[in-house]
Amino acid sequence: MNINDIMITDLSYCTRNTTLDQVAMQMWERNCGAIPVVDEENKAIGIITDRDIAMSCALNHKAPWELDANTIMGDRTLFTCSANDNIETALDIMQEHKVRRLPVTSGDGFLIGIISIDDIVNCSEESKSAAMPYERAMKTLKAVVVRH
Repeated sequence: MNINDIMITDLSYCTRNTTLDQVAMQMWERNCGAIPVVDEENKAIGIITDRDIAMSCALNHKAPWELDANTIMGDRTLFTCSANDNIETALDIMQEHKVRRLPVTSGDGFLIGIISIDDIVNCSEESKSAAMPYERAMKTLKAVVVRH
């Protein structure tokens, strides 16, 4: 099974200049915990989680409307996958880098979707097939939820 079989394509995104309160409202409206960040060409350049917003506000002693996505971006590496990658590839990336979500990009880096460990676990539990390995998905989930 490939990423394009289960990725979310109807997604919200923001830019470096989007304020954190706007990003948080997108998360609220979309019932999600992460929003990809894109540049002027719609190329994926980052991802912001609800935890990122909370920690950025706390560490900077500022309200979310006083901070923008660029505050969080820094020089963090963005891990992505492509729509044609198989689920195992996504699980490998998530497990190795301890991330729960991967923006899905085209060969040119354009944002075309997103996939989360939740999507993979839910799909693997429903299918219980060799194409969607439930045990492997659970192993990855356990690897990425390591406490600090």
